[in-house]
Amino acid sequence: MSIESRARPVRRTGRLKRQAEAATLPAMAGGPGEFYGDLDWTSARGSWEVRSLAASGREDDVDTHTHEEAHFVLVLSGLYVSSARGAPRFAPSPFLVFNPAGTTHRDRFMDGVGAFVTLSLKTAALAAAPDFHIGATPVALRERGAIAAALRIAREVRGPGADTGAVEGAVWELVSDAGAPRPAKSGPTPAWARAAFEAVMDRAAEGGLSVSAIAADAGVHPVHLARVFRRAWGCSPGELLRWRRTEEASRLILRTPLPAAEIAAAVGFVDQSHMTRAFRATFGLTPGAWRRAHDVAPIQAGARLTA
Repeated sequence: MSIESRARPVRRTGRLKRQAEAATLPAMAGGPGEFYGDLDWTSARGSWEVRSLAASGREDDVDTHTHEEAHFVLVLSGLYVSSARGAPRFAPSPFLVFNPAGTTHRDRFMDGVGAFVTLSLKTAALAAAPDFHIGATPVALRERGAIAAALRIAREVRGPGADTGAVEGAVWELVSDAGAPRPAKSGPTPAWARAAFEAVMDRAAEGGLSVSAIAADAGVHPVHLARVFRRAWGCSPGELLRWRRTEEASRLILRTPLPAAEIAAAVGFVDQSHMTRAFRATFGLTPGAWRRAHDVAPIQAGARLTA
């Protein structure tokens, strides 16, 4: 979680906002790309749109609502309450669910705290996808290939430096893996690995947090941790940790007047140069170029970001 205010007001966009104010309706209708939460970023191309959001407000603020478009929801942090088939009572991250077009539900984050990525798809695109047989009801997706593809989308998609070809490839890989799931060959992901994933997402801002420390907390060797992470989610613990810190840094760069060095320290980087290297690796841009690409004014005199 960033060091911004944790008591952000709930934001409902478009039709969700208008119909939330109309108490006479039994279920709100969500237009394309509309979700409860604060929007961090969005990326769209042709038949798909990806959005990153943070839950906001209270759990009770989420009303029963209907989504016009089919979409995937990838829970990155927090406990998610979902009525989808196969979902646990409280779903920990990473959790992936598919909601077909016309889904009416009240899925939400427990206590209104969490982060998530959505992938909305045009109806025609899904109809043309071969062997896509999820069905007409919301369903939790446990297949490792689908979750790994969704995580790749979340890592790849953000910013003007994103490789849209890689993103699009991951989008269709997700549709393929979700629509025609294959049985896992090595059994379910162990509970300790899920706890390690949550530790990375929730504790990334701790400057001393390392892969070795996460492995020690899980009671496994770092090599075993890396092997299970790669098999389950398509990335290493270190890659996930760097991505999480870079995501938080990018948010603070655009939303706060903090100097770059303070932002680096706040999200867990060793120093500003470490953050700059992570930005290049993740977004293909330096923090300064990232700021300019988003047309944000310089943060303050004497706190220049690396060009």
